[in-house]
Amino acid sequence: MSIFRSAKLRKEMDNEAAEYISSLSFDNEILNAVIWVNAVHLRMLYEKKLLGFEELQKALNALKRIYENPPKELDPRLEDIHVFIEQAVSSASEYSGGMLAYGKSRNDAVAAAIRIRARERLLETVLTELSLADVLLNQAERYSEVIFPIYTHLQRAAPGTFGFILHSYASKILRNSSNVVNIYAGINLSPLGSAAAAGSSTPIDRLREAPLLGFEDLVENALDATTSRDYIILVLSYLVNSANIYSCIAEELILYSTEEFGLIDFPEEFASTSSIMPQKKNPVVLEIVRTKIGEVLGDLVKIISIMSRQPSGYNLDYQQITPKLWNSFREVMETANIFSRIIPAIDVNRDKALNACRGSILLTEVANKIVEECRVSFRVAHQFCAELSEAVDRNTLDVKKFQEVAQKNSILNVDYDKFRSWLDPYRITGSYRTLGSANPQEVRKMIEVDRRRVEGLRQWCRDTLEKLQKHFISSITL
Repeated sequence: MSIFRSAKLRKEMDNEAAEYISSLSFDNEILNAVIWVNAVHLRMLYEKKLLGFEELQKALNALKRIYENPPKELDPRLEDIHVFIEQAVSSASEYSGGMLAYGKSRNDAVAAAIRIRARERLLETVLTELSLADVLLNQAERYSEVIFPIYTHLQRAAPGTFGFILHSYASKILRNSSNVVNIYAGINLSPLGSAAAAGSSTPIDRLREAPLLGFEDLVENALDATTSRDYIILVLSYLVNSANIYSCIAEELILYSTEEFGLIDFPEEFASTSSIMPQKKNPVVLEIVRTKIGEVLGDLVKIISIMSRQPSGYNLDYQQITPKLWNSFREVMETANIFSRIIPAIDVNRDKALNACRGSILLTEVANKIVEECRVSFRVAHQFCAELSEAVDRNTLDVKKFQEVAQKNSILNVDYDKFRSWLDPYRITGSYRTLGSANPQEVRKMIEVDRRRVEGLRQWCRDTLEKLQKHFISSITL
């Protein structure tokens, strides 16, 4: 059945074995990329006067038909998409089909196709994540003045705003997405023309083929080019970081939505109830989000395991890498999309959040003010506030208690009324002065800066995708 079986292999491959090793179930991901690779190869043969114009036209038309009407199902005995493409081209032009393997192997062809599709998926994924960053920035602005507790060690640490928290996650996503330019550069190298492993004696011009495929440069060493999958580790590392960020957002929102915290109201359209407990409102969508870090990290571990202990030169082990790559892209994109719908539907329990920011949670900044007012060290101010913290939380602090502790710690320039006036969440958050603080004005300033960064990165991704699409269409069109 396979056109690649020769006199060396006199028997057809066992059907079950053919299905077992077939990559057709996931080759649809690289179908257009394989079409592009073969179109450029055919053009190269034409430029080198190894293919006539009429034969080139027939072959490109065959490739264009496949692009416009992709196959819905293929015989697994075909082994992979490359066999299907060669048969389709051969049906239109037997000579052209027979020349597809002249100076080109499946090894360099699939290496090029995976890079082509990986760079597209990377750009598409970043665009999806930038949309989520936009949602977070919009909600951060909406809640920039809504007082909300900031936690460390899951203990209330300082007063902030819910917008400050949302911006922190937008910042993480944007910082991770900003790596796309360097990751893209690592992907955008052409292996085409390397043939099976050692190059070839054909007149193939690799430097001419690379820009026709939208590549910026070459993986020059042919042996390296045909097996290079190291960039996939970089891509997966980016995706793992994305999934990790999403797992943290999910965990935080789950905690805040519990009755124990009660700080946010989780949207019903993304929750379910129990089969027997009618009072339950379970944040099941976020619970699934938490699992994605395990799935994407698992794909990275699988890929590294497959890539390890490989001798030089192509081995079919490499085929099993790409499904994990496509799966991780899908997991991250789907999660970013669902988060873009969840975040705007969340409501803050403003009264409870404000009450959570009263009492001893304010004392760090009160200690800072005592340092400035009394010219004592922070450690002295810290001790003074620590001795008052229990009374502050129990609302039993009176003038007498205050004066006793103040005298003991030599706090002389602050009276009881001034101390009490500082115990105000709005006053404390408004007093933050450092760059990047939870001060609402600072939060809004960071939001505006990050919006510009998002738009700049989004435009780069869109322009790059558009340029690649134009290259592809021109390659299959005469």
